[in-house]
Amino acid sequence: MDAWEDVAMRRREALKECLGVLLLPVLGGALLPSDARADVWDDQRPGRRYDERGRYEGRVDDNGRQYDQMGRYQGRMDDSGRQYDSAGRYQGRVDQNGRHYDASGRYQGRMDDSGRIYDSSGRYQGRIDENGRRYDASGRYQGSVR
Repeated sequence: MDAWEDVAMRRREALKECLGVLLLPVLGGALLPSDARADVWDDQRPGRRYDERGRYEGRVDDNGRQYDQMGRYQGRMDDSGRQYDSAGRYQGRVDQNGRHYDASGRYQGRMDDSGRIYDSSGRYQGRIDENGRRYDASGRYQGSVR
């Protein structure tokens, strides 16, 4: 894999990291049912998740299954970018170009190659850097993936 492919892969991973934290709450949770909105990440990379104060939020295992801080199953994202809730219901998808669609196929927003996130109207919502740190539209730190 050359350097450009590595950068593209990291950006795709960053998109999946930030959509659950920045884009979904801004869009009013249109993608997820109300009981799962805050608990499911769009990141399938294994590891623990922490909020902006360093508090443990949960984890993602090697198969993309996501668990909350109490260890309860919250949902998963498959390799093609499709998101499922804890009951196995389809919730939406993220395509290879960073565009996010809800379960009905409606466009919800996107993330560009530099990690900036935009809603469906094109308004800037925040960013995620190459180290997994998330920032809102005002530049305030929102948490990280470790």
